[in-house]
Amino acid sequence: MFNRIALVLVLASVSAGLPALEIQRGKLKVVVNDRTGRFVVWGSEDEVKPAWTPLFLADDPTTSKWKLLVGDKAMVLGDDPAFTTAVESTDTGIKTTWKSKSLVVTLTMDFLLSAAAATSDGLKLTLSVVNITELPVRLGVRWVLDTNLGEKKEHFKLSSGEVIKDETKLEGSYPDWWSSRSSSDDQMGLLVMVGKGVTAPSRVVFANWKRLDDTAGDLNFKQGRDFNLLPYSFNDSAVSQMYDPQDLTPGATREVVVMMGLISSRTLIGARVASANPLDDLLKKNQNPALGAVDQDLASLETLLVQIDGRLSDPSRTTAEDLRLLQAVLDQVDARRKALEASKP
Repeated sequence: MFNRIALVLVLASVSAGLPALEIQRGKLKVVVNDRTGRFVVWGSEDEVKPAWTPLFLADDPTTSKWKLLVGDKAMVLGDDPAFTTAVESTDTGIKTTWKSKSLVVTLTMDFLLSAAAATSDGLKLTLSVVNITELPVRLGVRWVLDTNLGEKKEHFKLSSGEVIKDETKLEGSYPDWWSSRSSSDDQMGLLVMVGKGVTAPSRVVFANWKRLDDTAGDLNFKQGRDFNLLPYSFNDSAVSQMYDPQDLTPGATREVVVMMGLISSRTLIGARVASANPLDDLLKKNQNPALGAVDQDLASLETLLVQIDGRLSDPSRTTAEDLRLLQAVLDQVDARRKALEASKP
């Protein structure tokens, strides 16, 4: 544990000055290191006065990673010197590209709105790997996520209601999602879909972080083992979603889709990719509300105030389309107010 703490402190001090791309949409904020493509996702239920909480370990972003298994070799994206890295913003999120002489890998992160949300509360991660050689390769994928929110209470929980407090493996039949809930704030936490709307993993393993990180292939799994690996780490849990190797012919692409977000979303089944302009999402959300849906109107006005405040802080970025959408949302709310008044006996 102490060795790992020392390592985290050193790496945190080194990475503090590294360039990063930061994008906030709704209840989520994503920060991506420009040089490595490593990222951290933060969440806040309060959009007016955000109190940002990292949804997985942020002190050392290198502990969460995408690993490629190419033949008998493991490659960590963001670490392997064979790859160059490019990070760019898109209309709906962020795109990171890693290139080597044999592979082109892209990670596209798109902000999502869950079925009941007016602003972004989820992310869709699409990892695409293209074989640019003239020979077939055997390619597997591992996604290791260094979770830490629930380590002082219940480490993980499944949509079935099962609580995971020690080493566990899921395969074959999956729950809709697993979650890592904050030990200090029951309303804050990470939710990751595994059952529907995503690429089904070959296995999902909950185990000690170092055990998962040190393993290129399958973990020497032991059901019920605790999350300790003394003397290196204590009560240090993590998750690895494993996608077993498949043959990738020349020019072919392998794709892995993951969805993650806040536990308040409840599920990301049916989630939609956010619009380029958050005001457009708000307008669409309010098109067909129930008459007298006061809670929805209040939430819409709160979201609208956040958007207005953001534009007041930098008026030069406000476009004519922004003004049109702002007025359209206000007109929607006013029309519902008038309809509600007219319906009163």
